[in-house]
Amino acid sequence: MNAPIRAVLFDCDGVLQRPANDWAGEIGRSTGFEGDRLSELLDTISDAEQPILDGSRPFLDVLGEVVRREGLDVDPADLIQVWQHLLVDPAMLDAARDLEAAGVECALGTNQHRERAAYMRAALGYDSIFEPMVISAEIGVAKPDPRFFEVAVERVGLPAEQVLFVDDVLANVEGARSVGLVAEQFAKDAGRPELDRILALHGLAERLAA
Repeated sequence: MNAPIRAVLFDCDGVLQRPANDWAGEIGRSTGFEGDRLSELLDTISDAEQPILDGSRPFLDVLGEVVRREGLDVDPADLIQVWQHLLVDPAMLDAARDLEAAGVECALGTNQHRERAAYMRAALGYDSIFEPMVISAEIGVAKPDPRFFEVAVERVGLPAEQVLFVDDVLANVEGARSVGLVAEQFAKDAGRPELDRILALHGLAERLAA
């Protein structure tokens, strides 16, 4: 018999939050880029972000290098503000609160660079709902590295088989399973119905209905 789930570890991007509706347009207006040129710039910024999700360098420094290389007439600090414009799904936060009320711990397990991690703590209110918040830039290792999940399990303080991890990226789900967590892939940006589907697979929907 499987151990009961006592905690849910949530990914953020694609699960709890997504970029603001016009964030790409805002970057286009800031840089003067559009069409394919804007798409290429967004890909360049995203590619530059990935290696520093472990907190090894400030994103501001990396973004400054992109700005100089592309010859952009824009302040990197202003670009960061646009890059982290996020929409949080209130129904997902309500679900986390409902889980907590039902006795299921809720934690975060997310890849974020230093600046966005600070923004999420200060501006999005996650600290009041999720404990612990396991953030790649703060622990020095990013998903899907199994070490990320080992730290997460240690901080949650429960056996791995009692922790359900929810993420929209399959590689991260597989990384979590490699250290014994129960893990399910979330359909990106699918909201509360998708979470309810996953919770039902593990007997947690009944806990919310009780």
